[in-house]
Amino acid sequence: MVSLTFYGGANEIGGNKIVVESGKSRIFLDFGQSFSLLDDYFVDWLKPRERFGLRDYFALGLVPRLRGLYCRSCLATTDLEFCEPEYDAVFISHAHYDHAAHLQYLHEEIPIYMGETAKTILKATQETSKTFFFAEEDVYDKKGNLVAPKNDVRTFRTGKKISVGELEITPIHVDHSVPGAYGFLVEGKDARLVYTGDIRAHGNRADLTDDFVSKAASFEPDALVIEGTRVAGSEARKNHTERFVKEESGRIAKKAKGAVLAMRYPKDLDRFRTFYEVAKESGRKLVVSAKTAYLLRALRGDEGLPLPDPFSDGNIAVYSREMLRYESWEEEMRSRCIGVEWVAENQGEVIWELDFAQLTELIDAKPERGGVCIHSMSEPFEEDPLSQLQDDVLRNWLGRFGMEHCQLHASGHASRQDIEGMIKTIKPKRLIPIHTQKAEEFGKMHPRAIMPEKGKKIELR
Repeated sequence: MVSLTFYGGANEIGGNKIVVESGKSRIFLDFGQSFSLLDDYFVDWLKPRERFGLRDYFALGLVPRLRGLYCRSCLATTDLEFCEPEYDAVFISHAHYDHAAHLQYLHEEIPIYMGETAKTILKATQETSKTFFFAEEDVYDKKGNLVAPKNDVRTFRTGKKISVGELEITPIHVDHSVPGAYGFLVEGKDARLVYTGDIRAHGNRADLTDDFVSKAASFEPDALVIEGTRVAGSEARKNHTERFVKEESGRIAKKAKGAVLAMRYPKDLDRFRTFYEVAKESGRKLVVSAKTAYLLRALRGDEGLPLPDPFSDGNIAVYSREMLRYESWEEEMRSRCIGVEWVAENQGEVIWELDFAQLTELIDAKPERGGVCIHSMSEPFEEDPLSQLQDDVLRNWLGRFGMEHCQLHASGHASRQDIEGMIKTIKPKRLIPIHTQKAEEFGKMHPRAIMPEKGKKIELR
């Protein structure tokens, strides 16, 4: 018998952790951080005490308290005993924190499967930040103590069948706001299930999602575990396509008299390509961060991603902030970067990608009035005061320098209409919504919709 247990992602957006069991075989689908649950207890500088491993996480229910799942070091200060693995594998659908952040706590002998592109992105992220996901070699501290043993990371491409005990898992590519995203077809001893991961049908590669849906339908699943981030009683947000974002950004860039700021999610490389093409067509140069340049160079060998080299492409300049100290990865490329003086002198000829946390760079760049900011990220949530506060702060900065604010974003998640279309095409016997705060809406889409509950097992007979 095949069963599912949801330890994250049930009645919340993100934090997916799904255990699939068949006989003696047990795997996880995704291993992410629950942002909504984390936000219940922590904000700004109030954070879990990482020096104590999983102590705070267990105490507040931020991760499931399960034997044979976690590494020795993160259990050292808890009352959960370290033991041999009791899970056979973890499969990661894509390289977003709410699907992969807790890999850092995983028992090193449990194999981690992910797409080749996802591995490159996560590796580049941890090399350019303080975030840690996995170790490719044993990591020791200055005293010679082992702090992070080597993980067993295995990669796949679309269509590769992977056998784990009584389970067979087939990853199939989907379109999402980060490259290298997959859904999974999972076959157990007496049941089949489809897991979408995060998915959309309005991006540049809708054909990937179409392919996934077609293969999922042919699979004839007993259950479809489907994301529903944007599912609500009525569509509250604009359903822009990536093509529309490009066309509208181009119009804005050509009309702007001063600097054009562009704000996007760091791993959204579809949006990077959009701004890159807009810069070329509007006669501007795209100015990217050192972290973006590092990621682009890390992905150079990926045949499925035609990305430019930031240091040899004449349409791109790499920006290095003035710092008192530079990390080694950044120091290596500084001689090939531009600084704030160059941006100030050429501000009317650039599209400058700037993160919210780096808005203080505007003080030194001194943008002239008449510029514009293309905020190409999600709109603030009315029910989220921190999100609204951040938007207010952004508008204050733009107002200070006489810059116009333009909200222009194509979501990484499918609309309700597209979700309903996928369900009708796949025709699952049961429907299980995940990654949504409106699970009850799925009862209107399928006669056998099951509302998952955290920690409660669902058997697929």
